[in-house]
Amino acid sequence: MTRPVAGRLRPYVPAPLASRPDRRVVRTACVAVLAAVAFGALLPGDPLTAVGALVVIPLAFGAPVAALSVLIAVTVLVPFEAQDRFSLVGGSGRPGLLLVDVLMLLGLCRVGWLVLSRRLGLDTPLLVAAAVALVLTAALGWGIAQGADVSEAGHETRRVMLGVGAFVLAWPVVRDKAARRRLEGALIGLGLVLGVWGLVQWGFSIDYTSAADVGIRRGVDLTSAGRGSLQGGLYAYPVAVTLAWAALVSGRVRSVPLRWLLAAVVCLNAVCLWLTYERTFWVATAVACTAVVVMSGARARRNAAKWVPVGALSLLVFLAVIAPGEIRTALERVVSVNRLEIDESYSYRVIESQVVLGEIQGRPLTGSGFGATITWGKEDTFAPLTTPFIHNGYLWLAWKIGVPAAAFLVSVIVAAVLRRGPPGEDPRLRILRIGSRAALLSLLLTTVTFPAFNTLGVTAVTGLLVAVCFCGRDDAAAGPPQAPRSGVPEQARPRAGPG
Repeated sequence: MTRPVAGRLRPYVPAPLASRPDRRVVRTACVAVLAAVAFGALLPGDPLTAVGALVVIPLAFGAPVAALSVLIAVTVLVPFEAQDRFSLVGGSGRPGLLLVDVLMLLGLCRVGWLVLSRRLGLDTPLLVAAAVALVLTAALGWGIAQGADVSEAGHETRRVMLGVGAFVLAWPVVRDKAARRRLEGALIGLGLVLGVWGLVQWGFSIDYTSAADVGIRRGVDLTSAGRGSLQGGLYAYPVAVTLAWAALVSGRVRSVPLRWLLAAVVCLNAVCLWLTYERTFWVATAVACTAVVVMSGARARRNAAKWVPVGALSLLVFLAVIAPGEIRTALERVVSVNRLEIDESYSYRVIESQVVLGEIQGRPLTGSGFGATITWGKEDTFAPLTTPFIHNGYLWLAWKIGVPAAAFLVSVIVAAVLRRGPPGEDPRLRILRIGSRAALLSLLLTTVTFPAFNTLGVTAVTGLLVAVCFCGRDDAAAGPPQAPRSGVPEQARPRAGPG
């Protein structure tokens, strides 16, 4: 059988049954399923964990956007105690691997294979991420060598390393337009669930956990009748508000249902943010939303001027109806800024920071390693206690990994905040980049009084935001040239003539 091509007769070449990308997907899925089955067979005494492995392994290899979304969702929404209950090895209170650890490690293997097969370039951001990972691994070994508790050292390493791992997993995703748009949809869904989850904690008065990542902490300092402060999702609320706010004020969201969804994300998470009664988070979110308006241009300023008064009034009316006492509590928290001399939380932070500064001066270059602890107290104020934790995130990082490494890591995040997109970039990427830059700014402000670098619920989010900020325009990780689906060389394809 022949067909005319450019005035000549050439043999007809039938289309292959499966293109190369299809065969690659099938091979990847088969390997992932076989690995999952084999891994599940090794855990006959723990069927729930085995089922989790059966889901996680194919997800990590076959669906990178879904895997990244699950990693972010689990770390933000699921309490650590629940994650630890289903750890693959170890167990509650013992060193082990969580399902998110496995998801991250397998995802890193996938990215490594993309680099080795030259389908993803080993560029500067990936090299920097690898260098940071080596520094964190060295800090883990150094801490254990200094006598730190292995479990605590491992937990601290996990929290920081999840940020690096999420960046690497996100890097090929955010550089691909189609994958990035699927990720945007997942983030909107996560923002909605986060806001609903916060209100569920508040409405059902869920108890505050020992891991301090879910529930209501009883009482509000320096208030007369505070019921308690919402802690679950604390670090993620400013990020959700800022990203959704960036999309809303941009004026480029044409779909009415999508605008309502984004408005719901802003409102739900703003209410949850209010109920945390954490002044640092309030200020950081306000600064981030202001930065969004400044970076987004004149249209955003007009939209913000129109919607901020409406949103603020709606929030006050909502709280006045469902929880009138919370308005008074919030006002008392704002006024309490002038009473720092009797604020125990402020005194607590000052004392622990002074002690850690002494530790940093003792080992400024190497740090004390992950798992290191300090013992401190104050007569007639705080009983002596030993802890690996302090509230100032910058001092915590310098204490653990040393001043040079901490300064470098922070400078990378600052560079992400300052990075502008190239001229003429995709408008949707520009909106996501502006929101990510502002959200990172809020986290940098929060870290002054809260340990954002040492919190499982936000480190993976930070890695994703940094990846978005550093991605360029139309630099999707393209693989090697693929054969045409028809099986006919491009030069031999018939071309339509003029007219």
